[in-house]
Order: sequence, then structure tokens, then C-alpha cells
Amino acid sequence: MKAILSPPQGGLMAAIRRALAADPWFADWLGRAPEGPALVLEGFDVEPWASLTFQGAIHRLAFRLSGPVMAVEAAWDRIEALLEAGDVPLGGQFLADWAAGEKEAVIGPDGRMTLRVEIEALTIEA
Repeated sequence: MKAILSPPQGGLMAAIRRALAADPWFADWLGRAPEGPALVLEGFDVEPWASLTFQGAIHRLAFRLSGPVMAVEAAWDRIEALLEAGDVPLGGQFLADWAAGEKEAVIGPDGRMTLRVEIEALTIEA
């Protein structure tokens, strides 16, 4: 069963995936090798938002990055830079603000890291 994301949530995830696909450094992240690094969406939620002049939504995305420690840390740095730039096409909305919520890192005995990150993003209807 495929989860249904709102258009802005899908846009956020698609923008992250496009950034990974466009950056040769991430070539192995989008592959199917089980031992390779991975980016997995684990959960999402959306809540309508409005001010006196704008309408939009607050999106919460929870995802997991896993792989070698240095690769996971570098991947998170690159994803943060993408969101900071704010140039994320969302189809009729724009990314007004975002924040990283809880981050939980676990390093296994094999030296691989699993980083769980929650992102909260405010999108505004254009």
C-alpha cells in the first residue's frame, strides 16, 4: 500500500530526492543495494495553517538516514543546505520556513549510523 502525501509534502520529499540524484556524491543513496546508504520516509503529518493574509499548512516529516557515519553526517548537512536555500519547488506553494526537530543517532557495532530526523515545514499558498 502506498502512502498518500499532500502535494507540498510530496514536493519536499521530491526536492530532497532530486538533490540527491543531481549530486554525484549521493549516487549510492538512491540505489537498491541493501548494504548501501539509504534515505527512508518513516512518517508524515499535515495540519492546516492560516494567518490574516496567508493560508498554508504545517508539515511534519520523519525520515531515516542510514549508512557509514561520515556519509550520514554529510548527507544531513547537504539536506539542511537544500532546505536553508529555500529553493524547493512545491507546485502552487512555497517553503516559508522549516526547522529540524528531534534528531536521534544510533551507531551500530558495525560502524554504521542510523539518524532519525523530524522536519517541520511551513508552506504558504502562492
